[in-house]
Amino acid sequence: MAWKEIDLEELADSLGTNITEVKEKQKLINMITKIRKAKKLSQAALARKLGISQARVAQIESGIGTAQVTFDILLNILIALGYDYRVITKKAA
Repeated sequence: MAWKEIDLEELADSLGTNITEVKEKQKLINMITKIRKAKKLSQAALARKLGISQARVAQIESGIGTAQVTFDILLNILIALGYDYRVITKKAA
């Protein structure tokens, strides 16, 4: 099966979730990837810290299966990378 470009709306539809959830997860995934690289950690090293396989880290970072990657998984990865997180809510315009 060939890879194809897919926009976030199509991705959300294909995953059976809403676009806001996909966007927020993608932001966290991008942040995790940037932090891991900035710390010069390989996917394998991060996987060892998390007690998961390198393949799972690669899957998470690729965004494949975003619907199965929960926010608590992403936030726990940030903690393993030495980051705290805060959830802020604000009224939409």
